[in-house]
Formats: sequence, C-alpha cells, structure tokens
Amino acid sequence: MKEHRRYNIGILIGGVHTYFPKEHILGIAEAAEELDANVCFFLGTQTKDFFEDMLGGTHKNSFDYQFNTIHDYSLIGGLDGLIINYGTLGLQLKNESAERFALKFNSIPTVFLTEIVHEPNCHSLICDNKQGIRLVMAHLIEEHHCSNILFVSGPAQNTDAKERKAAYFEMMERYHLPVSDKMIAQGDYSEFVDRQVDQLLDDNPNAEAIVFANDEMAFAGYRVCEKRGLKVGKDILITGFDDCERASGMDPALTTVVQDGVLMGRMAVYDLIYKLDGKDALSRRVPVSLCIRESCGCQEKNGKTPNTPLNFVDQIHKLNRTITNMKLELINFQRKSWFIPSLARNLNDCMDDEHAFLLEAMENMRELRTKCTYLFLLDEPVVYRKDDKWKCPENLRLAAYYKKEEVDAFHLYDRLPVSKEGGICQLMEDGERHQFMIFLLFSGERQYGLLACDIQQEEFPFFYVISLQIGLSLRYLEISKAEAARHREMTKDLEMIRERNRILGIMSANDELTGLLNLRGFTEEAKKFCHEEQGQRTYLICGDLDHLKEINDNWGHPAGNFALRSVAEILRGCIRSDDVLARVGGDEFLILLKCTEKGYQETFRKRVKDACTYFNEKSDKPFLVELSLGIAEFCSGPQTDIQQVIATADQFLYEAKKHRRKSIRRP
Repeated sequence: MKEHRRYNIGILIGGVHTYFPKEHILGIAEAAEELDANVCFFLGTQTKDFFEDMLGGTHKNSFDYQFNTIHDYSLIGGLDGLIINYGTLGLQLKNESAERFALKFNSIPTVFLTEIVHEPNCHSLICDNKQGIRLVMAHLIEEHHCSNILFVSGPAQNTDAKERKAAYFEMMERYHLPVSDKMIAQGDYSEFVDRQVDQLLDDNPNAEAIVFANDEMAFAGYRVCEKRGLKVGKDILITGFDDCERASGMDPALTTVVQDGVLMGRMAVYDLIYKLDGKDALSRRVPVSLCIRESCGCQEKNGKTPNTPLNFVDQIHKLNRTITNMKLELINFQRKSWFIPSLARNLNDCMDDEHAFLLEAMENMRELRTKCTYLFLLDEPVVYRKDDKWKCPENLRLAAYYKKEEVDAFHLYDRLPVSKEGGICQLMEDGERHQFMIFLLFSGERQYGLLACDIQQEEFPFFYVISLQIGLSLRYLEISKAEAARHREMTKDLEMIRERNRILGIMSANDELTGLLNLRGFTEEAKKFCHEEQGQRTYLICGDLDHLKEINDNWGHPAGNFALRSVAEILRGCIRSDDVLARVGGDEFLILLKCTEKGYQETFRKRVKDACTYFNEKSDKPFLVELSLGIAEFCSGPQTDIQQVIATADQFLYEAKKHRRKSIRRP
C-alpha cells in the first residue's frame, strides 16, 4: 500500500461488553497500529439485561438509551473515515433503516460491519451468516438425525440475526421438518436469555437440539439445562455461533460456527484506508467454518486423539496458563477496584470549585498512566429523555486535559469549542499515533459531555466504570452549583435588606462623596472613645486638601471631587482600622489617631507626605494632590471637650498651611 498521511478513523460500536464487538475492536486496533492510523472508538454498551439477571425483575431506571446517542458526536470528530458496527448501536436504531442511518455519515468514506448498505461512499463487510447456520443444521440433521430443532434468534433489527434465522427456516424446509412459532425464541445476543430458553423448553418438552444465533446466548442455554437436569450433548444438543473464547472451555465444549471477528476488524481498517487512498473496494462476506465439539454429541475434531497422554498434558498446561492469567486479572481488578471509591471521594471534595474538580479528574488520569486524556463538557447539561427526539448538541468544549505529564483545566469562558472542521481529531495533531476510547458522560437523563482516553482496548471495562463515576460526580457538581447559586441569591437578598437598613441608619452620619463619617458621626465616635478609653494618649488631626479652589476653577468640580476622594483613600491607607476618619467640610478632614507613642506627630506627617508623593507619581492628572496637617495631642477621658481639641488642631493647621505650595499645578 502506498505511503499516505496518518488518517483519523472513527469507529461507532455498541454492545462492547459482549464478545464479538470486543473481537472487532481488537482487530481494528491491530490494523490501525500496522497502518499507522489514529482511531477514535465511540463506545456504547447495554446493561439493562445484566441488571435484570443479577437483581431480578425489571430494572426500571435503566438509562442505556443514552449510549445510543454517542455515535452522533462523531459528526464533530473531524474524521477522515468511519467504521460502523451497525448491528451493535442499540435500541434507537430499531425504527431506522441502515440506508437512512448511513446517509447521516456517508459524507466521508464509511465501512459498515455486520450490515449490507447500498449507499454511495459506503462499503459493507459481513460474515456468511446463512452458510454458518446451514452447516450447523446439516450436521444436526444428517449426523445426529435430529428433527425437533429449536432456534434462539438475535435482535430483530440485526442483519446477522435476520440472516441466521432465515437460514434456520430454509434448512428446516429443505429437510421437510415442521416449524411452529413456539419453536423459536427472540433473544438479544446477550448471555441473559435464561427466561426465553426456559419458555422454549416448556413449550417443547421433546426438543432434541437448540441452535443459538450466537455463543453468549448458548451459555444461558447451558445454565437452564443444568437447572432442569438435562445433560448437554446427551439429553439435548446445543450449538452456537462465533466461537468466542469461552466456547472451548464449556462443559461440554460448545459446537459453534467460527467467524473471525479479529480478522473482520482488520479487514475493515484495510478496506477503509484503501478507500481513503482513492481506490475502489468491493463489499464482501467473510467466510465461516463449523467447529464440532461435544455439545452436539460428537467428540471434538481438533486433529488430536482425545485421550493421548500428550493431549492431556497440553490440556493441563493450558489450564494452568488460564488459572495464572485469571489470578493476574483478579489481582489487577482488586488493585483498580480501590481506585473507584478513591476517585469518587476526591471529586466529591471539590464540589464547591468546578476548576478544582476538573483538575482532580485529570490528576487521577495521570495516576492511571493513560497516554493522554481529554474531558469535553457541554456549556449546559442536555436533558434527554427516552421518548424525546434526539438532537446532538453543538456546544461541546475542551474543559480539561492530561498529556505528557501536564494537567490543566479551563474556566467556562476560556474553553475551546470543538468545531466540525477540526473536531476531536485536532487533539491528535502532535506527531504521535493515538487510540482514543471515547465515553459518554451522563447521569440519568442528563448528558454532560465526553471523556476521551488514549488507552488499550483491554482497559475499556475499567475506564467505562470510571466514566460512569465521573458522570455521576458531574451530576453532584451540578446540584452543588445550583444549591450555591440559591444560597447566594438568598444571601444577596438578605444583604440588600441589611444594606437598606444600614443606609437608613448611617445616612445622617456619613459623607456622601467619600463614604467617610461626617462631623456628626465623627463627634459621636470621638465621645464614645473618650468615655471607654480613659487616660490614653491620643492625637486629633485636622487635614486640609491644598488648593481645592484652584482645582475647581481650572479643571472643574469633577476634578475637585476626584481630589477629595483621593485624599480619603490616602488617609485610609495611613491609619489603622480602629482609628476614626471623617470629612467634615468642603476640603477638611478629621482623624482620631489612637496611639500611645509619644511625639508621633512627625512620624505621621512623613507617612502622609510619602503617601501623597507615591499617589502623584502614579496619577495622570495635571494637578497634585497634597494635604496640610494640624495635630493636637491630648489625654482621653469622659470630661474631654472634643470641640476644644479640634479647635487646637485647627490652629496648628493654620500655621501648616503657610508652608504649602503656592500652586498645585503639575510642573
């Protein structure tokens, strides 16, 4: 194949908790690495049947339908091509034909797995389903002389399932065997079809064999037969389809149709890149074969004599390897299982700070050693109910990331939008090859965004659980933000009430221009101090803004008001919080300085002078802001005549004003 740039390929796939989609993922990952292509897996799953089997009854609060929306996010992926495992994308597609679904995505080259699509820019890969069932049926009828053969079908909307069911009818008719509706059960390709198999056997007590449309449903058949005391391979024959990893390890080993899911995944990538290179690729079927084992009443045909010592030794070694791998997986699972509650606790500690929440989530991704991770959030959560018409939101933004040991998060107005042109794939433009597993972040009916992790396919189950936890924590964060907003509103209302009361109470005691006390307010505070602090050395200071009239005459009263407010701020910076400061006239200020230090007058004069100098250096006004000060020292007590002390300080001020500048115009 000729040299090409590194393509960005998207994979839309659901049911990734089941065997065959996992095989497709493995094959796609292998081929993408060989061909140096970036891949983004948009992952869906279905857990409803699992909950029903584990918990009993109907799991009413299942929100699996949310996963059926994730494929639409690929439309803003910035992808070069798509691989769509149409048959696994979920319940939303029941009422949508493959052709109509294809029209949403065929603006770029597209390969459909497990589906036949006759649309421009689309290419199909599907296994030879009918030939597989023909091989199974012919074996049961011709080798084992079965006539009462039951069938468990896959999902009604799935093309693989429809073809396998059609082949069952075809073979029963070819051999002139009767078929009734009660001989067929509707399954869903999951392992949890025990109820359907039970009903099938109740309706057909003389059944000789059950043909399952895939292996996972056949495992349910094993369970049901064991509960009924039926020995598989003797009392009743069972066959599957797929040859998944558990098939050969069943007791007895499962007779099944072998289709190579890994090969199909690899073929999909090679075909797609062939199309991206501008070449034609024909739709095709992947061949299948029949693997005969003991579940159909035969001895396994694997080229070895079943009871030779060598074969027994091989089986022991294989069993030991399996046990060792299971132990390692268990240890790894136990180690990781501690991580989930730790993640939940760490995120819950950040409920009052969204930025800290996002940073904490990415720090946890660093701890898990993902190659890189990106967290995308919608501006506002999208509420999507099961019966609503779905419309993919367009306001997805990058909220946080971890890459190359760097962790960062962004506040809402700093988040970069994911555009249709650049898309999620713009994150791959760093010279390295990437394999992103993309998870939907949701909680109940509310969608929050996507989590994209560059991880290996075997890590999917663990990160799937992590994505569910992050989705749940985002819901808690949303609730926390709403509660904080309500609290702020209540606090704001209370503060407004308090402020109105405060304004009514101090309006007569404060200067409107500067916010300082007026003469009345200053006098009351000074009397209160003298009554409470008897015998303490205190300074009363009269201050006067130099040349206020010159400022008003030359630059206007707004400039004069600016100068007065500036003096107020300068003096505020020169006193302590428990000192008393007031504006008592046009350009006059009073200060009650609570200081026991003897001879503090000159120290305070220098502090005010330095503050004025600093202010004027920074000011861009054409005039200087300076003060003259008169300072009187006295000993506080209940008998202190504040007005007399003010008069004394005013005399000192009169003398000080003789030494002020003749003009405050800036040189």
